[in-house]
Amino acid sequence: MNLLAIDTSTDICSVCLAINNIIIDCQEKNINNNHSKFLPVIVDKIIQKNKIKYSEIDYFILSIGPGSYSGLKVGSSFVKGLAFSQNKPIIPINTIELLNFKIEEKSNYYVAIYSHRDYVYYQEFLNNKPIGNQLCKSITNLKKIKIYGYNLNKINGIKFIECIPSAYNLIIYIQNNNFLLTESKNIDITPVYLSIEK
Repeated sequence: MNLLAIDTSTDICSVCLAINNIIIDCQEKNINNNHSKFLPVIVDKIIQKNKIKYSEIDYFILSIGPGSYSGLKVGSSFVKGLAFSQNKPIIPINTIELLNFKIEEKSNYYVAIYSHRDYVYYQEFLNNKPIGNQLCKSITNLKKIKIYGYNLNKINGIKFIECIPSAYNLIIYIQNNNFLLTESKNIDITPVYLSIEK
């Protein structure tokens, strides 16, 4: 099975290719939310370098947010175009769920992604299971529990354990959740856009 994974949910443009279920190439570039310029170039570079055709990709895997509005829009539009042109399915993966996948914590904690000012996209977890909904809120309004997250260093005085979104982890996630391959058969996906919770 050949997989092409794309994550544009943050300021990292991340693309990863697996051929016959083996990850053979990953490219990542911190692009400061200029995904429309770099994503097509990175994808084409990986495809050309590894001498694979787009028609040979079995599944396109996409991180659908929450995260950067412009990044999610670019990533979803690009992947939809590829999937439509090849008549192949997209597997959408929630970015917070993806970050949580690698965490081994036996207590309450948050997984959070920087949004703006002191606002974060977040969800609370207990023993790796989600509690409540994913929201966007000022980090000062969250409980004083452990935080795992990305780009939170942009908020002064926040202690956190860094988790970096990546297309590599998208493929590992899929390989550990094979049932997702049978569930995703269309290209009608919607990015997760969260509004600020008062």
